[in-house]
Amino acid sequence: MTIAARFLLLLLLISLGACGGGGGGSSSAQNSDSGGSNGGGDTGNGGDGSGDNGASGHRVAGSVHTERFSDTDSDSNDPGAPSTPNNSPDQAQALGNPVVLGGFASAEGSGEAGHRFQSQGDDNDWFRLPLSGGQSIRLTIHEHQLADALSTDLDLYLYDPTDTGNPVASSTGITSGESIQVPESGDYLLRVHAKAGISGYTLQIDSSDDRGGLLSSPSIGNDFAPGELIVRWKRSTGGGQVRALAGAEGERPRRYRLADASAEPPRLPPLQRTHPRAGPRALRKLRTLMELKALQADAAVEYAEPNYRYRALRAPSDPLYLRQWHYRNIHLPEAWDITTGSGDAIVAVLDTGIFSGHPDFENKLVDGYDFISDAESARDGDGIDSDPEDEGDLALQNRSSWHGTHVAGTAGALTDNGAGVSGVGWQTRIMPLRVLGVSGGNSYDTAQAVRYAAGLENDSGTVPARRADVINMSFGGSGLSQTLQDAISDARATGVLLVAAAGNDNGDTPIYPAAMKGVIAVSATDFNDDRAPYSNFGDWVDLAAPGGDMTADADGDGFSDGVLSTHVEESVANTAGYARLQGTSMASPHAAGVFALMKAANPDLTPDDLDALLIDGQLTRDLGESGRDPVYGHGLLDAYKAVQAAGQEVTEPVISADPEVLNFAGVHTELQVEIRNLGADGASVSGSPLPGADWITGVQTTDDVDASGFGTYRVSVNRSDLSDGIYNSEVVFPMSGTDDYRLPVNMEVGSSSSGHYAGHLYILLVKPVGDGEYETLQQLSLSTDNGEYPFEFTGIEPGDYVVAAGSDLNANGTICDPGEACAFYPASGGDSFTLDGDRQGLSLVASYFSSAEASASSSGTERARPGSFKILRD
Repeated sequence: MTIAARFLLLLLLISLGACGGGGGGSSSAQNSDSGGSNGGGDTGNGGDGSGDNGASGHRVAGSVHTERFSDTDSDSNDPGAPSTPNNSPDQAQALGNPVVLGGFASAEGSGEAGHRFQSQGDDNDWFRLPLSGGQSIRLTIHEHQLADALSTDLDLYLYDPTDTGNPVASSTGITSGESIQVPESGDYLLRVHAKAGISGYTLQIDSSDDRGGLLSSPSIGNDFAPGELIVRWKRSTGGGQVRALAGAEGERPRRYRLADASAEPPRLPPLQRTHPRAGPRALRKLRTLMELKALQADAAVEYAEPNYRYRALRAPSDPLYLRQWHYRNIHLPEAWDITTGSGDAIVAVLDTGIFSGHPDFENKLVDGYDFISDAESARDGDGIDSDPEDEGDLALQNRSSWHGTHVAGTAGALTDNGAGVSGVGWQTRIMPLRVLGVSGGNSYDTAQAVRYAAGLENDSGTVPARRADVINMSFGGSGLSQTLQDAISDARATGVLLVAAAGNDNGDTPIYPAAMKGVIAVSATDFNDDRAPYSNFGDWVDLAAPGGDMTADADGDGFSDGVLSTHVEESVANTAGYARLQGTSMASPHAAGVFALMKAANPDLTPDDLDALLIDGQLTRDLGESGRDPVYGHGLLDAYKAVQAAGQEVTEPVISADPEVLNFAGVHTELQVEIRNLGADGASVSGSPLPGADWITGVQTTDDVDASGFGTYRVSVNRSDLSDGIYNSEVVFPMSGTDDYRLPVNMEVGSSSSGHYAGHLYILLVKPVGDGEYETLQQLSLSTDNGEYPFEFTGIEPGDYVVAAGSDLNANGTICDPGEACAFYPASGGDSFTLDGDRQGLSLVASYFSSAEASASSSGTERARPGSFKILRD
């Protein structure tokens, strides 16, 4: 009889070490834990008490190995297992990636004597781990009740570690599974929250996009209207009437506005208790999702969903755009869906001047001026003049920095022209004003340039045809000049927005003009949105933007993480080029360019308006300490939020992909992606998709691709002959009627490794005794920190046996329940093995997999999960 056929049966267990056959404790005792009721490596003889096999019996020994990437909830309900609380962000349990974890959560005490959570719940399990954009986080709830979905209900929340009050993503459905797709790469906190009931769970994190349906639960990270749901009610079996809600009738779905967005949905814990640090907007979205959960559980509802907002997605054709990581870090591509700027918006760049012959400034420059009054510093033979051409500042060992050209390119390089780099503002124009020469600049010259840019009287005796909308000052010093402050105040009074770099001294001493009244001071961040190592900080910093870090290559693309923009090659003669630089000087024009986009969206935007939006958090993503802090000010610049705040609406085709990123990780060779048009008609896929790298070996259509080219595509990769590392590229879907769609593709060659840990295991030697019954002869209770559990059973008579090992996370007295680690010998799940001599070197692989699945052992043999074995509790 097979193990699977014998499963749901009563195992006769006796006290460990009770009768005289137990000679097996000596070897295994040193490998077992001593904290649990079965600790100490005790063994027991389940025979009739007459046998003494310590001297003459046989020996069964080996090891249970934890399957790769396994881990276990550190505070399960098992009273015999070691426990480390992970109930709060500060106690978050560190995990590897990828990982498969067995866990336990409860919204209430179990009420069972001896359980760790007998009288109180374990309603939160927090985990800390690195994640890659596009990865899937899946939670399987093993005690889910289909007939009463809210009786056992676990949810998932994902947080930025710097803000544990407002989730960046969530999954709050009513099915047996929850799932989150990671929005972007970074370090995160993950929270498994028990809303109701008690359940074991399996948490799986890998590269899969999970097309099994678990991604159907809406996320707080989705763009939907808080307080609105779309509901379709079932017809009543009574008189064909439909339950009315907000005027709904018939089967047509209707929009449902929550009458009181602050009301708590029934049967669910109050949100202020479960999310005490959430902000007002997050609470409104969470309340909407909780109302959605209650409606989905209502038998009268056919379906309910949020009222999603859709937007277009645009990317420029400039070939170096993909290397401008800094734009994606501030959600600039999303902002371009709303506006790419206006030729009526002008950014005045006060700097070293401009290399006007650069093709990325063709038709982008308005008349500027040279305000360097010292002819020697200016290198042009005279004082101030109308030519802002950069003559070179000889700042780098007789080579020049071309600083102004780089800064101007970030704010507004010619974009979407199929060449060079992209600028923040596609149509934004640049007013080059020269204030920095060989010996730097001074406050008087700078004040004159500020006045000129604002259209005010100045030493040049002239003003521009149209004043600037934004002034960028990527320079500074320690002196507080009243002359410059007065010029700044006067310029602001005309409606000009002023931005300046916070400085690169890694200190908190105020730098001017950044720290002057009326100026937005910008600190610098790196690829990972952390403070750049050189960036200044202080309570005078207003916001942060990407400044780069030339010492790092965080994305593994083979290039340093500097900010890429326009530059000048000096090798033979001055020619147009591109370069990566770092500094708050590079951060400031990101902000200046975004403010110009806001002016394009709303020409009436004033400096006071901008300040109000900044203080209200509508221009940034909060990083660091909650609220304003000395490192990030009000947060990291968010171009999409900023342009939205300016008031422009979107009415264009919306091309999207599901998933948004193809992450092959180190495992997959083929993945599917669905390309869709979610917006207005008029767009189509106009040609064959184009792989961006040789290792993307194919993009094939499937049968459900329609005449417009929208539908599911299969993308394949080949890792042959590639060295270990992370590879990033894209697949370009050529479009008619809108911009080409660029799908990011990531792949890993070689494997990162997480821990090998199956938690506290019980290892049983059991003997079939006929009629489908088993007798437990010996039992061990072991913990380990290296993924290996050595075991030894001695004094065993010849006969047929099975070795079973597993955890008991839910403390129900059995091992190998769904969601618990489990291993068997024989691994095939077939007949027991016959013992007629010592059997040593047995190798069992403990893994997590559902009772309905089969899992391959380390030898490749399929093994069926036979079920649960009872263990002995004192």
